[in-house]
Amino acid sequence: MPSPTTARPLASTLNATAETPLFFECAGRPLYAVHYPARAARPGAPLLVVCHSLGVEQLTVYRSEVQAARAAAAVGVPAFHHHARGHGDSAGDFADVTFEGLVEDALGAAREGLERSPARGVVWLGVRFGALVAAAAARRAPGEVGSGETRGIALWEPAHRPHDYFRGQLRGLLYSQVAKGERPEADADQLLERVSREGSVDVHGYFLHRALVASSADQDLAGLLEGWQGPTLLAQIQARGRLAPDHAALVARLEARGVGVQTVRVGEEPGWHFISNPAWEAPALIEGTREWLRALA
Repeated sequence: MPSPTTARPLASTLNATAETPLFFECAGRPLYAVHYPARAARPGAPLLVVCHSLGVEQLTVYRSEVQAARAAAAVGVPAFHHHARGHGDSAGDFADVTFEGLVEDALGAAREGLERSPARGVVWLGVRFGALVAAAAARRAPGEVGSGETRGIALWEPAHRPHDYFRGQLRGLLYSQVAKGERPEADADQLLERVSREGSVDVHGYFLHRALVASSADQDLAGLLEGWQGPTLLAQIQARGRLAPDHAALVARLEARGVGVQTVRVGEEPGWHFISNPAWEAPALIEGTREWLRALA
């Protein structure tokens, strides 16, 4: 749920001056993005590239992603916020989206953003499923983005394994049906089998398609970060006091090999699969991300 007592002050401090909406080409299709140039001179600062989540989650977290980009620009870190293929205002059919395609678009966004700014290197911000995309892009960036050395990785309530993430989406769908007094005709595992068999399942008006499920099946966040040694931010967005087991295990695994990890805990459940009005905002999340970026740059 949104935080009405803090939403207005936060929105008023993150102005939209100098933002540039644009289209850039990636893999032969136009993708929409917004470039946020740094509003304070900070030589050598990296570029923040935002990797959004899937389906309706792209919309539920969009406001916070915009605020993070504006907050980054305010402390001298330019940002590039793109819509991947099949999402938002970008070209492409969501039915054809694959994990590889999402990573390709993230790398294309980094290249475009670096061409438009004097930034050195990239900081990847991955949101929910976008955390997997960001981690995969970070591994490939040095060889595919020119000056795209990864300088940091920020993960907002990251998905650790696609299977668990998709299953969670379907469980949320079933819970909503029960809340409306309906009796679900299948459980989450049966719905996943239906995706594989029939090609898609409607999840709150956004279809979960076989191409994406199948192409991401072997991905694992800890595995994608196996060689990562740089600064890391993990933001947990859950109504619990301690880090969730998956988050805690990832932090421990990174710290065991000397990675510096900062954690931010936001004790809220934003309702990932439902659009709220006004849009969900989390001032603690933006402030924690901003301060981490300030120290990093």
